[in-house]
Amino acid sequence: MTQQVSNTTEHQHEERQHISEPLAVQRTRFSFTGIAILLVLISIVILSSTSLLLLNVAQVYTHTGLYKAAGTSSTHSGQTTSVSSTPTSSQDVTPTATPPIFTPANTAIPSLQLPSGREIIYEQQNNIYMISSTGEALPQVLTTPGYIYNRAVRPLMTPSGQLLYSGDGIYLTDIFGGTPEKIASLAPNQVVTSLALSSDGTTVAWSTEPSSGTGVVDLYAGPLSSPTKVFEQSSSNCPCFRIFAFLNGLANQGDTTLLLTDGQQSQEAIQFGLWSLDLNNPLTASPHLLLDADSPQGPLILDPYSNVLLYSSYEGQVPKPTDGSVPDDLAVLKYANSLAVTTLDGHPLALDSSQVLLSEQHELHNSANYHWVSTPVFTIDGNTLIYVEFSTQAQPPYDRTSALFMAKISGSGKQLRVDKAQLIATANTRLLELGAWFNNRILTFYGDGTLYAMDIQTGAVATIAQTGAYARIIAVVGVGGT
Repeated sequence: MTQQVSNTTEHQHEERQHISEPLAVQRTRFSFTGIAILLVLISIVILSSTSLLLLNVAQVYTHTGLYKAAGTSSTHSGQTTSVSSTPTSSQDVTPTATPPIFTPANTAIPSLQLPSGREIIYEQQNNIYMISSTGEALPQVLTTPGYIYNRAVRPLMTPSGQLLYSGDGIYLTDIFGGTPEKIASLAPNQVVTSLALSSDGTTVAWSTEPSSGTGVVDLYAGPLSSPTKVFEQSSSNCPCFRIFAFLNGLANQGDTTLLLTDGQQSQEAIQFGLWSLDLNNPLTASPHLLLDADSPQGPLILDPYSNVLLYSSYEGQVPKPTDGSVPDDLAVLKYANSLAVTTLDGHPLALDSSQVLLSEQHELHNSANYHWVSTPVFTIDGNTLIYVEFSTQAQPPYDRTSALFMAKISGSGKQLRVDKAQLIATANTRLLELGAWFNNRILTFYGDGTLYAMDIQTGAVATIAQTGAYARIIAVVGVGGT
């Protein structure tokens, strides 16, 4: 080996001698004119380099803030899979440069300019936060004593702008100031498993179950100022009822009829089957079956201002991503594999004829071909349904691919009509969830540690802020509660 290195070195030396000799001869032949030309060329190169250097210095000085934002964006993008991350006073809320949304034709997504004067309310890691829709300031932690994060119990905004939330009891507070009011206490061995508010904001309902799994299930309902227990059953005697929603708009049935679902002895966000309970005679009336819970079907969302119901006739388990992109309490959920729309009406209350929006899938050879639905929402006027449809890889890390669909809805009862769903966008996020409406055409959503907003009519998207970890959007409110 040593001999080979020596020979190679000698050979390279010979080559350098052979190459350098003609150059030495060539330098002796330069004239004064050639030297002058060479000096001019060198001067031009030096001047050009100096100009570029000055230009780069000016750009760095002008865009220092942008470079800092890009650096912190990279840091936070690495944190999006960490469920334990929480916002702090030093959290960077600088919007990311490129929203993860694409048009069906894969054309550029236009940028959306959100108006000021709006606050996004979201929950994350046992705190509730408020941040400007323009993302110009750090998020504020709201004063919410007793609050406990629970996927099955979303905090609610009343029409008057107050926040209703649960934890070691039921609380009502003004997000812009004031002292939170505890409207109901909770026994030490009980947990809140559902929370609902009537459309006019005057009536509240919730359910509790024993934290140990053994005891009684209680349902409470009534005016915000004086709710009472309306139903009780043994936790071993399922269906284990929890509140799904208040019925809307049927004269005296509105706000006096509760819609119930079955949590199946789980404290997770699980809901199978559907029943109604008349609050006019809760102690003598028994829950009335509307949707069978024996099969894997259940309600998804009720139009907030009518009785149009979206439900799934088949729900199933989706593989949990191994990269931490989906929090545990979301990974254990049963997701809808089908969508159907119907109207709740009649006396006694019943489901009218249904319109199938998305058909069930059974026994597919490739699990990646299954479609699953999450976070469906009705538009404010109730005339359109928007939902996330996703699929998951067949092998670890079980990454998800998502798309946004929109379907027009008209009529009710036997005149109910649901148009074919239209693809409005695709996304490269590992977790995409729809949030609250900014106004009648702009919808907020969460994607991999960042909050966004999208104009469903133009497709324009705005980045609001990075949260650094999973966050669930609760509401959008005007400054001062307007």
